[in-house]
Amino acid sequence: MLPYWGYRCGETVVRALPRRTCYWLGDRAADAMLLAVPHKFDALRDNLRHVLPRADERLIRRVVRRNLRNLTHSWIDVMEMSSRGSEFPSRLDIEDLYNFTDAVARGRGVVVTSLHYGSWEAGLASWNVMGGRMALLAEVLRPVELFERVVGSRGKLGVQVIPIDVAAMRSGDVQVARRVGAAAMREVFRTLRSGGSIAIALDRDLIGNGEPIPFFGQPAPIPIGPVDIAVRTGAAIVPVILFRNDRRVRAVAYPEIEYSTDAPREAEVRRITRRILALFEAAIREHPDQWHVLEPIWGAARSA
Repeated sequence: MLPYWGYRCGETVVRALPRRTCYWLGDRAADAMLLAVPHKFDALRDNLRHVLPRADERLIRRVVRRNLRNLTHSWIDVMEMSSRGSEFPSRLDIEDLYNFTDAVARGRGVVVTSLHYGSWEAGLASWNVMGGRMALLAEVLRPVELFERVVGSRGKLGVQVIPIDVAAMRSGDVQVARRVGAAAMREVFRTLRSGGSIAIALDRDLIGNGEPIPFFGQPAPIPIGPVDIAVRTGAAIVPVILFRNDRRVRAVAYPEIEYSTDAPREAEVRRITRRILALFEAAIREHPDQWHVLEPIWGAARSA
């Protein structure tokens, strides 16, 4: 329960202090963690070496430090939802929104593909506070009390969370894993078939069934299920990336990725996924300190 009570204490601090001060405290906490438990971030270092293959260790250390500081800012954004969530839209700058709204207008549902990058929490909350309705497929955190607290804060801002209990899937037998995964996917299908939108990250292979797709020049296990679901249901696929711009959020809606329902589905899904990953690569190279994946990506890749 320590993470839960730590989170509750963080909410109290965030509620009492200005955002600038909270971010400064978050920076100090990130620096302290990096000094106290540096090996906990070995996977992050390895991921960033793939992004910056020519970087020396001094640059990698600098990028890792900025990355962890930005990650604490993201958690502060989450903690703010329970007290200052209504202020989020004033921080949001949206580019090319028509790419998303035109897809929504067709009424077939929209899969918003994104990644653990920038200000994804603040961006999603801002959109829903403004009246948009976008669900989120999210991993169940441990302890469950922490997850329920975060879900409750998101729910107050209109964010519907579709939970997927990755820990239960990994610790249970095959039948348990299938049952838990199927329950989450049924809710995703239901959302899309009702014409809704759902945001899904593609840069973490949560349940270990990702397909090896080239990412920064090397095969990485990528969860292609969300793309497959979009093709199966006829939903639009719109990549959205949420950049952190100091205390503001720059949301970029990229053009819808067209696909053919007549082409072999497996090959079409992989083609679409590669196009999405190319957008991700450009964004990550631009701001590697904003890409927050603390688990090994390429180290977990399966041989093709």
